[in-house]
Amino acid sequence: MSSTPLERLDSRASTAADTTASTSIFGSNNKKRRVICCVGTGGTIASEPTPGGLAPTRQDTFFRRIRSHPSLTSPDHFASDCVSFSSPVHTTITEGRNILYPRLITPELDDEGTQVEYDILDLDKHMDSSEMTPAEWNTVAALVHENWDKYDGFVILSGTDTLAYTAAILSFLFQRAGKPIMVTGAQIPLSRPRSDGWTNILDSLFVTGTMQYAGVGIVFHHQVLQGARATKTSPNFFGAFTSPCVPPLINFNVKITYDSRDSLPKRSRHPPPPLLKLLTDPTVLSVHIYPGMTGALLEAQIDSVPTCKAVIISAYGSGNLPINEESGVLQSLKRLVEREVLVVVISQCAIPNVYPLYTQGRTLLDIGVLPGYDLTHEAAFAKLIWLVSRSELTFRQRQDLFEEPLVGEMTV
Repeated sequence: MSSTPLERLDSRASTAADTTASTSIFGSNNKKRRVICCVGTGGTIASEPTPGGLAPTRQDTFFRRIRSHPSLTSPDHFASDCVSFSSPVHTTITEGRNILYPRLITPELDDEGTQVEYDILDLDKHMDSSEMTPAEWNTVAALVHENWDKYDGFVILSGTDTLAYTAAILSFLFQRAGKPIMVTGAQIPLSRPRSDGWTNILDSLFVTGTMQYAGVGIVFHHQVLQGARATKTSPNFFGAFTSPCVPPLINFNVKITYDSRDSLPKRSRHPPPPLLKLLTDPTVLSVHIYPGMTGALLEAQIDSVPTCKAVIISAYGSGNLPINEESGVLQSLKRLVEREVLVVVISQCAIPNVYPLYTQGRTLLDIGVLPGYDLTHEAAFAKLIWLVSRSELTFRQRQDLFEEPLVGEMTV
């Protein structure tokens, strides 16, 4: 039986890996290297200068930058010749419309001399992450699912604007799976001075290639955040992401520290769930409550989208919104629930928490509106898309599952 293009490339990379020196200053290191798949989607990290400003490009420039960086590629990997940024890329394989580049090997990443092998699989379409949709999530999820048995972990290279949404949906699509999936990016492109992308990629490879951690996380600015707990809080700070209601899982300080090392999910042979294809029509709408909001305004937005199956209401404080009869909001929400549209209330606050303390909250519960507890908007959006895409569930089952913490996304 003839080998596939991917298997042939793996074979060439493994041969190169076998000839790589494995002796560190701490002694011989003969343990098997983990192999990681890095999926490139575009975003700031892969952007290059263009006449119209920085934009993600789908040339081999991104790969060549990584290949020539001393923190990400061992010089022993190219023992026979010095590979510079300008050196051509001789061997690539087309996977559908995606491009698989030659395998790379990191320098030693720890005091035990651990190295990590990794492939860069570039999507056929590099995009600004503001253009990310459930269709692209389906593509990324399918690639991870199809390659699950070939790799020890995955790194998703993403733009930052929707990075937390991507991490949240992957958390639901790959819940309880026994390998790490890290999502990372950069505030400054690799093509520019002072890029933070180098460290974010290095930390991602460290997590996926050397640690026992499994699950979906965000690696950014020397931290690992839980995938379904994070939100982007700054377009300027290198620490662009926070998890407002829970501490970071891992801090890459001089000494690596953990929130609770014993509670981190461990690698296992547990496979991912069957691949779920997300609905790509607009199914989840988000409505921000503001002074003067009326039920007529609310319903007009929802009625304009016939495919709507769920609505996120970003309410005041602990989930409060106008329920007086004059506003008509309560009556509109009741009609939506009766039409079997999932209605979820989350908080507009930076540190969210929704609980039925006031009359408004208790009244909403009585008509079937669901509390979002301490969900971020990203996690609420991802969870609802995941739920409405599961055609086998009844409306009541979707309501019940929404109120159940599934991937650590909320505290009830």
